Amino acid sequence: MSNQTTKKNIHAGHRNRVRKKVLDNGFKQLEDHELLELLLFYSIPQGDTNNIAHNLINEFGNLANVFHATTKELMRVNGIGEVSAVQISAVGELCTRTINSEVLKKKSYKSNEEVIALIKTHFINVTQEKLLIACFDSAMRLKSIGFVGEGDSVSVTSELKHIVSKILDHDPVFVVMAHNHPQGSALPSGADIDATNTLSVLLRKFNIYLYDHVIVNPNSYYSMREDERYTSIFG
Repeated sequence: MSNQTTKKNIHAGHRNRVRKKVLDNGFKQLEDHELLELLLFYSIPQGDTNNIAHNLINEFGNLANVFHATTKELMRVNGIGEVSAVQISAVGELCTRTINSEVLKKKSYKSNEEVIALIKTHFINVTQEKLLIACFDSAMRLKSIGFVGEGDSVSVTSELKHIVSKILDHDPVFVVMAHNHPQGSALPSGADIDATNTLSVLLRKFNIYLYDHVIVNPNSYYSMREDERYTSIFG
């Protein structure tokens, strides 16, 4: 028997054992690299996926970061081709959408802590500055949430008027504005403060109230609503 055939048989036996382990005991007893290794069985039909799984976790630091990496970032890892990169990214997107759909089922957001938790889920591993708008009814039930722009802080009145037109499509009573600072402090800049005040004034013309402006970065967040200096801005 050739060395190539022997290696093929060894890997096939290993894969069968991993699958049987899951069938007998479920997924929870698998370590992170083993779970990733199992996933890679289906995009890499032959060969050792254990080392590739370790390479991915070493490259991105943890399992969550692997599933939030872009396909281009994944394909830089030795052993990951286009098919595997797309598969991993698809699983990451499925997880994100599942989490978001569960969050959206909440009937009412009774506290600022709950609102901030909702906002933060949308900025996980977002590396470019983006602007998010969340619309709520009078009972603080979520009506819509999504990104409406990206890049530097929105501070030009004409841009804010465009955002207001999008908000009006959802007929909310309360609105939360949020954006991220991928690097640096979560504290608002002068442009952030001006944009917040301008948006609040524009919305009140339609009997819509700005509930908060939340700024997040990878390690923390800042709520303008919680800062007494800006109490007058919020409805």
